[in-house]
Amino acid sequence: MKNILLKLLALIIVAAFVTSCQKKVNRWPVDPSHDRLFKPLVFEVQSTAATAVTINYTRSIGADKYVFEFSKDSLEFKDIVRTVEILSDTLTPFSVSPTPTRTAYHTLFEDLDGTSGYSVRMKCVDSAGNESKYSMLYFMTPAEQLFDRSEQSTNQIQLFWTPTDRVTHITVSDPITLSEIKKVPLTDDDKTKGTAVVTGLNPGTAYKIDIFNNEVLRGTENLHTTGLKDAVIVPVSPGDDINALLADQVVKGNPIVTLLFKGGLSYDIGSVKVPTGLTSLSFTGEKEVFGANAMASTLNLSGVALEGKVFEDLIFEKVRLIGGTGDYLINQGDDNTQIERYGFSNCDIENYRGVVRVQNKVIKLGQISLENSLVQNTGGYGVINVGGNKVTLDSIKVTNNTLIDMGAQLMDVRAMVPLIVVNNNTIYNQNAALTQLIRLDKNNLPGAFTAENNIISGTNAGAPLKAFSLDFAGSFAGSYRTTEMDISQDFPEITLFQGSANDLFVNPAAGDFSIIPLNGFGGTGKAGDPRWFTKL
Repeated sequence: MKNILLKLLALIIVAAFVTSCQKKVNRWPVDPSHDRLFKPLVFEVQSTAATAVTINYTRSIGADKYVFEFSKDSLEFKDIVRTVEILSDTLTPFSVSPTPTRTAYHTLFEDLDGTSGYSVRMKCVDSAGNESKYSMLYFMTPAEQLFDRSEQSTNQIQLFWTPTDRVTHITVSDPITLSEIKKVPLTDDDKTKGTAVVTGLNPGTAYKIDIFNNEVLRGTENLHTTGLKDAVIVPVSPGDDINALLADQVVKGNPIVTLLFKGGLSYDIGSVKVPTGLTSLSFTGEKEVFGANAMASTLNLSGVALEGKVFEDLIFEKVRLIGGTGDYLINQGDDNTQIERYGFSNCDIENYRGVVRVQNKVIKLGQISLENSLVQNTGGYGVINVGGNKVTLDSIKVTNNTLIDMGAQLMDVRAMVPLIVVNNNTIYNQNAALTQLIRLDKNNLPGAFTAENNIISGTNAGAPLKAFSLDFAGSFAGSYRTTEMDISQDFPEITLFQGSANDLFVNPAAGDFSIIPLNGFGGTGKAGDPRWFTKL
């Protein structure tokens, strides 16, 4: 009993001693230099855009506000260009944690400059004015693209952007040397309307165009005026004899000619023979064929034939071409001829039996190109037909087009072509039957073939469809097809969209191939004619 009492007394003495020590500790003064809030555990860039940054940070216990300071230097903060205060009771957590200091917030800061380096620091402040130490970081914004579209003519380019007062001027430069050609100050009216016209340019010429807010680059486009470089521009009125106009230019010694057709007018041309003495010719529309501001130049044109043996460029741009069901727009069939390029850009091409036919003759051809165009109701020879191995052809490029109701095939190529590219096309065959998309010769297969980011859709008029006329391992990786068509030979590596054209497009029967939002299509913004990413 005595031992128990002694132990109990010892415990009481120890407890009293500990309590006495704790009271002395609690009376120690606080060092004012440490009387502050704690920094957040996390302070980092979540994502950047051309004119914005999202910052991820965690809660500071006791903070009433978070103060962000931005400067355009490398963590020196000598010149603060922006200060933002955010009250803690206005924040919505991005993710909530049972540990309060791990609850995260995401804050978006907009109206930054593109292609710029920023330092940002943040401090936490409580109601008494106590502050945390700074958290800080550095980030770069990517290049901004303020331009959203453009319209090119033979001597000018009109640029469009979302209206803003944060623009001051446009510069025009040589895209190779980058030497400045001209500087165009922007007026208040330009800024309000979000558009400006750069005049005094040369036809058929590439330009680099930049838009600035003082010294800050806000957008860049590499664009090309229409027409042919060094060409004589010949305005054409309805009723003019095209053959006579061309013959007159030969007499005048002008080998390069751009025929310029007025927007919104229709021309009954018939057939054209390009006389010996011309080396390059373009059929060029004055206004756009597609879009809200379209004023298409409509050419009822049965065919164009070359009389000379050597020719450089025969191109069609910004025109609506209407043929007959028995017409070939181009039907090259003369031996020992040499042509650099047949080209189509921003055209609407309708009702031809074939658009480009190159017969099996001794013909040397550089390129056949079709881009940014609408082709519909073509006949059994296909859009492009190359007749046999006597033809030497360097490349075929079919890119960024909408192709509707093609007969038999897109192309029939029986010569060995080193490169065939079929990329970013929206293909809809509903009222005509393709046998195959691509017809090839087993003895003259292409050297390289790519078919990326296409959309293939429609019932094909109920007929079975093959990718190729024979077994060929040409890849359609990144391309999609819908489910309603009968496939007898599928497209290698294509992705199947689980639905029909009506499930994929807004109104395909009426020619609207915009993608229906939120329909599960994995190629949104990547596959098909890019002009449908925003409506034509």
